[in-house]
Amino acid sequence: MSAEETESKPRTYGNWMKPEEKGILPGLGPLGTGIIFMVCIVLVLLVIKTEWIAAACVTLAGVMLLWLVTHRDQHGKSAADKIIVRVGWWRSRRKKENVWRAGTLGYGRPGSVMLPGILGQVELAEGTDATGVPFGVLFCPRQDTYTVVVNSSPSGEDLVDRDQIDRWVAMWGVFKADMADEQGLQHFGVTIETRPENPLQLKQEVDRLRGPREEEDEFSMSVLQEIVRTYPRGSTDVQAYLFFTFSADRGKRKGVSTKKKRLQEFLQEFGPRLPYLVQKVQETGAGACHPMSAQELCRYVRIAYDSQAKDLFEEADALGQDVTMDWSQCGPMAAEASWDSYRHDGDVSVTWELTQAPRGAVQSSILRRFLSPQANLSSKRVTWLFRPVPPEKTGDLVDSDVITAQYQMTLNKSKPTARAMRRMRAATQTAEEEANGAGLENFSAFCTATIAKDADLHDATAAVESLAATARLRLRKVYGSQDSAFAACLPLGLDTRRYTVIPAEVSEKL
Repeated sequence: MSAEETESKPRTYGNWMKPEEKGILPGLGPLGTGIIFMVCIVLVLLVIKTEWIAAACVTLAGVMLLWLVTHRDQHGKSAADKIIVRVGWWRSRRKKENVWRAGTLGYGRPGSVMLPGILGQVELAEGTDATGVPFGVLFCPRQDTYTVVVNSSPSGEDLVDRDQIDRWVAMWGVFKADMADEQGLQHFGVTIETRPENPLQLKQEVDRLRGPREEEDEFSMSVLQEIVRTYPRGSTDVQAYLFFTFSADRGKRKGVSTKKKRLQEFLQEFGPRLPYLVQKVQETGAGACHPMSAQELCRYVRIAYDSQAKDLFEEADALGQDVTMDWSQCGPMAAEASWDSYRHDGDVSVTWELTQAPRGAVQSSILRRFLSPQANLSSKRVTWLFRPVPPEKTGDLVDSDVITAQYQMTLNKSKPTARAMRRMRAATQTAEEEANGAGLENFSAFCTATIAKDADLHDATAAVESLAATARLRLRKVYGSQDSAFAACLPLGLDTRRYTVIPAEVSEKL
């Protein structure tokens, strides 16, 4: 038996499909098809009444509407979507909504440095879990949700056997499937953040571990000093955060909505469940995990809006000074959103959204280069948002995907396209796996690159887009909403579907 036959092939993953609701006409959903049929009925009535001018106007309006909805670019954005974004951007600039000023002369309370935009109404509280560990809770009134953030320290895949990596991936899949059964969970996500390492951190760790002065060896100390001086060059800090967002809605009883959960009720219900949730996260290879306290969340958000504040916090830690912050002091002093970038304090950020997942099969290391640190960035943040589908709805959803795939195959019976055939195979396999007990979820992603204000923005954005291409991801800048996208990329549990002009449920059916 040859060596090639004895070696096991690497595992591959794939079959991601973008949810689509097809109408009778190609390129239209059920709602769009209904609108076109209504236009046709009105047109027939006008022709019967010989109202030729009105019929011509209705025909022209119907053709324009059909073109606006069905004409899409490579990212799946229709012409109507782009017009709505342009109008919204013009309106926000006209009302100065893209500009934020804090402090004494700012928009918020006198002396406060509140968070701008969609984070302005978010409130922060703190509770304790069953083991007495404090954890912060973010309440978003717009979404009626509570969010808990867990900080993890993944060790990476260097010097790790392939079998162990496959086991971690499998456990991550099991974890995501279990999240569909988590009571009240609306969505959850993972944020991977990389930034240049501060040399002061290594010096602090060495000074903390040093023994008494009289027991120090001269040669050993010279080696430690050389390490402190040379090792931080080019090193990076990699942090991972997991956030879980729970709905404050209790559901409905006999068709009547019940009262919302109050903060104390949520803390009493979720506190005993948090240690078990953290343990499940650790089994996926996330390393040591702990829920972030209110002070840790304040520090994280402050550093996100002003990267230079990180050095100040670390210097205070080195001097043994305890820095206490209030949630109303975590925002930027000044921020301004442009069409394709966002400037906040001394930094400039650009945020992309995921428009297409990798096609075909990929290996578990597909995101390695994309998530790797970049020397020309102050920080890079990649957030994956997962919305589990309830188990009682997965069967109907996969059956609908199979019907949609079959419909695309029948559009051209003589010679179906390769894309339609691939979608049919993927839908069939997904239905089989769901029947065997697998879970189902929708996901999206954001990527934010932050640079200093005097750095080259074009080179930084080009580097991020090239790395995304190596991961077979298609990214698109969030034009006209860079400030909201920046906030959504933070691990704070925000869902951009709740902040659109046209509800997502309606736009998907067009």
